[in-house]
Amino acid sequence: MSNQTNTNVAREINKLNETEASAVLNYISTLLTKRISKLKENQTNDDLVLSLSDAYENKRARQVVEWERVRRQNAQRGA
Repeated sequence: MSNQTNTNVAREINKLNETEASAVLNYISTLLTKRISKLKENQTNDDLVLSLSDAYENKRARQVVEWERVRRQNAQRGA
């Protein structure tokens, strides 16, 4: 299915004159550039979140939250 689609697109581009084909290729290039920059931006944000989650303070905060959860469960069982 993908090969057939690519062949159809290539045929349609071949039907265009040089100016139209150039415009289509520029448009596709622009779309791909935006997609790549978006992926890089998301990767940067993911790296930031990952580095923050590995920070010592955040690890300690998660540990405290877990201790509190266990303490509350134990208190409910004893009540």
